[in-house]
Amino acid sequence: MATKVLRVDVRPPVSPRARALLGRADALLSASVGAADAAEMFLECYMAALRGAAAVLEATPIAATRARSRSAWVLMAKAAPVLDSWAEYFAGFSATRAAVQAGLCRSIDENDTDEFYREVGRFLQVVEEYIGADSRLDRQEVRPHSMSA
Repeated sequence: MATKVLRVDVRPPVSPRARALLGRADALLSASVGAADAAEMFLECYMAALRGAAAVLEATPIAATRARSRSAWVLMAKAAPVLDSWAEYFAGFSATRAAVQAGLCRSIDENDTDEFYREVGRFLQVVEEYIGADSRLDRQEVRPHSMSA
């Protein structure tokens, strides 16, 4: 009698901390809709994206070289190369975020902020798929739309 072997792809358990970070990211993105102005909305969206990056880092096995950079975007690109285009996209807004937080940039275009909000939402969906899937599987890569920083 021949033995049949069934191949079943099993997803690894999702880290509770990664899930919590993603939940916080979703909450920040939702809260950004009620922001007083475009600059505040931009900051809340950016913080949501950072929480998404933190979820990726939490769900990815720790690499010995991870501690060399403090940039979440650099760390995410190294830990999850499939997300490098997202890391590059958000890194392009780091200087804007710093300027807004320092009070040096007072006017941010509302249309650009609305587009940034949509891109953060797309990114968080990609993160949700990423942390819920085995990192050894091929994934369809979803890249950010071009938008200048």
